[in-house]
Amino acid sequence: MTPTIFIDTENKSTAVDGIVLAPLTRRVHIGWVSGSVSSHNIRLRDMVRFYVRHLMLDESLSYGQWCNFVLDTQTFN
Repeated sequence: MTPTIFIDTENKSTAVDGIVLAPLTRRVHIGWVSGSVSSHNIRLRDMVRFYVRHLMLDESLSYGQWCNFVLDTQTFN
């Protein structure tokens, strides 16, 4: 089983319900408010940068904007 990090964004975002980071596989699973779920490959450094900002309670962090960034920069390996 791959270790994952779950981030509950239900009360912090109007676009995203939850984000699951899987650092070993470099996959991000996004649960959208619309009910759909998407899964994407991204660079590990982008995942770490996002997680550190989340842990530091960065007020300028927008979960919806970050998820759109993931959609735009996903890798196709």
